[in-house]
Amino acid sequence: LRKLFYKVKKAQGTDITRIFCGLNDPRNVIPSIQYAKEAGMIAQASLCITFSPIHTVEYYVNLAKKFIEAGADEICLKDMAGIGRPKSLGKIVAGIKAIKKDIVIQYHSHAGPGFNMASILEVAENGCDYIDCGMSPLSWGTGHADLLAVQAMLKDAGFVVPEINMKAYMKVRSLIQEFMD
Repeated sequence: LRKLFYKVKKAQGTDITRIFCGLNDPRNVIPSIQYAKEAGMIAQASLCITFSPIHTVEYYVNLAKKFIEAGADEICLKDMAGIGRPKSLGKIVAGIKAIKKDIVIQYHSHAGPGFNMASILEVAENGCDYIDCGMSPLSWGTGHADLLAVQAMLKDAGFVVPEINMKAYMKVRSLIQEFMD
C-alpha cells in the first residue's frame, strides 16, 4: 500500500515527499525512502524533534546518518511542537552537514512555545537550506513563524533572502482572512 502511495503521489505531481515517523523508527522511514525513490521522487526523511534526555544532538545526527545511508536526498528537522532548543538544533544541522556537506536540510517548526524564531536563526547560521514559514493570519500560535518576520530577521543577520512581492502577499493575506471570517 505504501509503495503504491508514492507512485500515485508522483503521478499526481508531487516531486518531493516528506517522510516521517513520530517515533523516529528507521524501520518505518527507510522503506518509504526506497519506495519514494523507486517512484522517481525526492525522498526527504524527517527527524521528529522533541526534548528529552534521550533525544540528544548525537541521537538526531546518528538518525540522519542512517537515513542518508539509506538514500535520503534531503533531511527535515520536523519540530512539530516548536520545543526544539535553538543551540541543539544548530548543532544537529552542523552535525548533519559534517556527514554530508551537500545534503539539503529543511527546518519545519511551529511557533507555540516561542523557541522557533531563535531556532530559525540558529539553524540558518549552521547551514540549513530551507525554512518553513507561514503568513498572517495563519502564522504564529500553532502555525509557523511569519514569513515577513523571518525574512527581516535573516536579512538583518546578513543572509541573502528573496524580496517579497508585498502586493501579492497582501492580496493572499486578505483572501485568507476573508475565508476565515
